[in-house]
Amino acid sequence: MSDFYTELDALLGDQQDLTDIRVTARRCWFYDFNGYPLRVWQGQGKMFDSLGNEWLGTITPGGNDLHQTPAIQDGRDGTSASYSFSLVIPDIPGQAAFELYDALKADQWRVNRRPLTCYLALFLEGEGMRPSTPLTFFKELTMMSPKFSETIEQDNNGVLVRKYKATIITKDGNFGRWNIPNGTYADAIQKERAKQQGVALDRGSEFLALLANRTYQLPK
Repeated sequence: MSDFYTELDALLGDQQDLTDIRVTARRCWFYDFNGYPLRVWQGQGKMFDSLGNEWLGTITPGGNDLHQTPAIQDGRDGTSASYSFSLVIPDIPGQAAFELYDALKADQWRVNRRPLTCYLALFLEGEGMRPSTPLTFFKELTMMSPKFSETIEQDNNGVLVRKYKATIITKDGNFGRWNIPNGTYADAIQKERAKQQGVALDRGSEFLALLANRTYQLPK
């Protein structure tokens, strides 16, 4: 979305010193569940992007973030890391948390191999919500499988409450490259694939780097 960079230039203006720049980038996550897409953002209240999409804030009035996201690593080495995204199910008007939790468990088939896309949104320090916010693409992952858990915790008033959490396991864009003809092979990829297939150790690709760009004469 090119409007993002136009907005960034406007917010930065003529400032030359980093200490004079008061711009924050918030992450927005688009869970493209089969038939039921979900858009959430790292903030409070509803946000509307420049395309008219509605994003639900995951930070409560008390400052707690219901959406737990991992740090995304650089995948240019060919590895395919696994990431876990968790959401504490909140009570919403007309539906209790446990009802929504049970509904998600019943529809967990909508998750498998669907994309999870992260965007960035810009905000000025102390700025309120705007009618529309431009976004830019940051990262796309593939959702693999969900997990569900229930815990009993104390709230800020010392009262025991039951918490319902849904967790989704994802992989980055390198996932499945070993299945592609003429794809890239690496030791880390081979070991990860072996682990997923139930093999304790696979050393078949440990020496690929040493064998690259070498010519061998086979004996006649």
